[in-house]
Amino acid sequence: MKTAVVIDSACDLSTAYIQQHRLYLLPNKLIVGNQILIDNRDANLTLAFYHRYATAQPQNLAAMSEPATVGAIVDLFLNRLVTVHDRAILITISQTRSELFQNATEASFSIVRGYRERRQQAGLNTPFHLNVLDSRTVFAGQAVLTHEVVRLLQNPDLPFGELRRLAEAFRRYIRCYILLDDLAHVYRQASDKGERSIGFLNYRMGALLGLKPVARFVDGETELVLKARGFERALAGLFEQANLEIDQGLRSPLVVLSYAGDPQWLRRQRAFIDFERHVRQWGIEIMVSVMSATGGLYLGPNAVSLAFAVA
Repeated sequence: MKTAVVIDSACDLSTAYIQQHRLYLLPNKLIVGNQILIDNRDANLTLAFYHRYATAQPQNLAAMSEPATVGAIVDLFLNRLVTVHDRAILITISQTRSELFQNATEASFSIVRGYRERRQQAGLNTPFHLNVLDSRTVFAGQAVLTHEVVRLLQNPDLPFGELRRLAEAFRRYIRCYILLDDLAHVYRQASDKGERSIGFLNYRMGALLGLKPVARFVDGETELVLKARGFERALAGLFEQANLEIDQGLRSPLVVLSYAGDPQWLRRQRAFIDFERHVRQWGIEIMVSVMSATGGLYLGPNAVSLAFAVA
């Protein structure tokens, strides 16, 4: 049976990976000042976005992101997917950070009601199955889960219900680290949403002391892991913390890293070079990509997202 894998554009997989595995993308809409931008995981456009917008003074730049609407999700499935595939799994960013899961769940009811007519018109009389899965993670973490789903689908005999069960079990082991460089961007986003605090960060004190926090996203919840003075120290601390977990073994031999800027700059940093060497000695693949414009809008320029699944 042909299975479609659908992700949203906050999922930090490269365009090449998305095309290679024929993934479908639900783009987020970004509203920055008086401009409306579509985040479609195009690396060049995303880098242009960082150059033009993400480095602007956040207090002078109103910005927000909107997930795919119910109507857009229904259109994608009824007009493209239900006549080409027999089943689909839609993997969303954590519902604690976006309304996409709610939109997708609502859309699924319309898709279930409308797919039969579309399939019959195409000469198909078999049912179409759809699963909407909350990844309970963000950015690089979404990429780790999606990669596992793609791997599981290499088994053509895997029942669809078993695919969901395995994916739901796998997501509990995903550790997604976030390093922030520009606290003002996150502070602005929290203020725009009426949040006095996200719970893991005192923005003003951190900015005053030049502290760069590293947080860890696990199963929908965020916790502060460390704070360091200066970006280079925080980056080294992030990799040291990641190494501690990686050395205990991974459930999947993969580490995903995204950077809110040109990844080539990050690759030249001594801390990254040492980390990559350490990871590869275990035979672990490391995927590096530019962070989605959606992630960069919220986290700010130079933010780092790093994820893997522990054993």
